Amino acid sequence: MFGTLMVAMMRRVAIVMLTACASPALPSIDADNAVSPSDPLYYGQYQFLYDTWGTEALETWPPADFMLGLLAAEPDVFGAQFSNFGFVPDPNDDLPVGLKRGIADPSKVHETCSACHTTRLPDGRLWLGMPNEHLNFGGLVVAVNQRWVAAGNASLFSDLELTKLGELGPGRAQADSNDDPMVVPADFPTYFTLAQRTATNYLGTGRNVRTEASLSIYTFGAGNTDLGSIPFPDASRVASFLDFFGQLQPPVPPAQDPAQVAAGQAVFASAGCDQCHHPGDIAEDGIVTYADAPEDQPGADSMHPRGTIATDPQHFDLESATGGDAGYLGLLEFVQDQQLEVNGTDGYRVNDLRGLWASAPYLHDGSVPTLDDLLSPPAQRPQMWSHDGFAFDATQPGNGAGGHAFGTALSDADKTALIAYLNSL
Repeated sequence: MFGTLMVAMMRRVAIVMLTACASPALPSIDADNAVSPSDPLYYGQYQFLYDTWGTEALETWPPADFMLGLLAAEPDVFGAQFSNFGFVPDPNDDLPVGLKRGIADPSKVHETCSACHTTRLPDGRLWLGMPNEHLNFGGLVVAVNQRWVAAGNASLFSDLELTKLGELGPGRAQADSNDDPMVVPADFPTYFTLAQRTATNYLGTGRNVRTEASLSIYTFGAGNTDLGSIPFPDASRVASFLDFFGQLQPPVPPAQDPAQVAAGQAVFASAGCDQCHHPGDIAEDGIVTYADAPEDQPGADSMHPRGTIATDPQHFDLESATGGDAGYLGLLEFVQDQQLEVNGTDGYRVNDLRGLWASAPYLHDGSVPTLDDLLSPPAQRPQMWSHDGFAFDATQPGNGAGGHAFGTALSDADKTALIAYLNSL
């Protein structure tokens, strides 16, 4: 109990800090790209790791004591700090990275930004900003809720919500609203140098990092009047978070054959990949228009200079159908109140290719397991495969592995070289 109170006191002190210089007493984790306590970005890093933005008040999880009790009672099911569901254990806490006691109420818990965007790389490094493709967030919610109900409590979610959460699988978040009849999954993105991006989120509707971060906090529930009355944090508090959040860098990739990388870079240019993807200047990564197959190559149609994309349409359909939705109207009010910068969209945002070597599976819905599969014709891509024990079914709506046929007609040698180049980014 004393330790819990001390943690709560430290976090309450953190909330009122208005300086960019953080106290060394604030907790952190030993990530390979973490900043030191003397760094001006340290407080923003603390927020990335620990700040629940007050949304623990929504009580979307059982109390902290109940969560810790599950870890003690069923270690074979949940693992160390829920690691069996992909959470990264935090050696400085009894809850994992990204699932923390509330800032305002430490008796409750909520996820933080680091849950989906901190992972252990294949070479063992812990990296902030990389998508945690092993995190089965929906699966954990379902399992915890089952125990909560079995203990005599009311379910925290409707049957429809639980069904959809169970269909997400690892590395994906829910893009649809709670009342939509079908889940629309979105693969966790990389979050590198977001301050340079001019098109954020999978649809490219955000125009800058402040918009991306604000909408993420809103999704948690802060400022979302449809979910409750939790106020959105003031500008000074968000600013320190943005300073850290916007500058995250990709990890150095494993060594590749230099000759293959050079050959692959030439293929990348000759095949027109550089017409959409700009790993050297992600500000140029915009939106590719969604259209039914066949897809247009970049430059083939003056109306669509980046070409067109025919990946799973569910996200685009969802965006097109939100005009009368009450939640959507509330979101528009939030955007206006916060003076966020947003664009319309006619397709999907071009993905950042940096860190591609460690962020499989691919496409905006996480439907393609490997780069070899992505460079295979869509009809030859796996339709049924296992992702950390989750049975992925690409025949289901929202899971489609079609589209992005660019590069699939290359020779085997060119594909091998291209993959070497992509893995070098």
